[in-house]
Amino acid sequence: MARLVARLDGMPLAIELAAARVEALGVAQLLDRLDDRFGLLVAGDRLAADRQRSLAATVEWSYRLLDEDERRVFRAVPVFPAGFTLEAAEAVAGAGAGPTVLRLVDCSLLSPPRVGPDGRSRYVMLETLRAYGAVLLAQAGEQPELAAALAGYALGVAEEAAAGLEMSAGELAAACRLDAEAATMRQVLVWAMVHDAATGLRLTVALAPWWLLRGRLAARSPLLRETAGRAPPGSDGWCAAQVWLGQAALVSADPAGALGHFTAVRDAVAGRPASRVLADCLRGRSGTLANLGRPGSGWPRNAAR
Repeated sequence: MARLVARLDGMPLAIELAAARVEALGVAQLLDRLDDRFGLLVAGDRLAADRQRSLAATVEWSYRLLDEDERRVFRAVPVFPAGFTLEAAEAVAGAGAGPTVLRLVDCSLLSPPRVGPDGRSRYVMLETLRAYGAVLLAQAGEQPELAAALAGYALGVAEEAAAGLEMSAGELAAACRLDAEAATMRQVLVWAMVHDAATGLRLTVALAPWWLLRGRLAARSPLLRETAGRAPPGSDGWCAAQVWLGQAALVSADPAGALGHFTAVRDAVAGRPASRVLADCLRGRSGTLANLGRPGSGWPRNAAR
């Protein structure tokens, strides 16, 4: 019962409509069917106003009270899988979305902000309203554009955090930022694997330092391998992914595999100007060879390498 009430966001009408279904379905089966809550929670009190006879009618009534800009932002924010900042809302729904988000809070269509693990205030749309907004979003044909905008926002956050993770002074703040955006990062990675391989590769490379810090790099190596496999061998993104695959092999106690990744990068960038990825690969390769008892083999064979 507690799970059922939580899934219904504690909305009195939704709970009342669900209670009318308990005798026919039982609590467990009712809970299992809540993904179709708008088709399920109907047939309320026939003496009640039309907007109170079904969950869909109630939410639609609230939606129709909004002006056009408020409706646009209401449709947009369901692309966030969890809480979102005003900055995120504006990145996805447009520069004027911030004040509109505040008006939606006043209308009880968004929850008041809560402080996340990174200290930023985040807004959440109740599950029932997210489900309704997602339907409207699909009907309006806006989902592809907003999903791409969300991917752009996530990539910017991840790359900024990756830069912060390189500095001891910024490491904690960067890690907490990604902790707070974890659900968004997961969703965007799934989207990118289907729709935008280049973004998927950049995002996995940017998230790799965080995964390493949180002890998840080895588990994410299949994803790194898949995104790297979609890039031209020897390209910058491919090389960066190979370095992190080498690191993942090291934490998985596979020094031979790590050596293979580092050596592949060394050979791919031979003759190119000095770069961060070359330095990272040579450092990883030298350390791996030292652990294998072959320290002298880690030095480059010529100045170009």
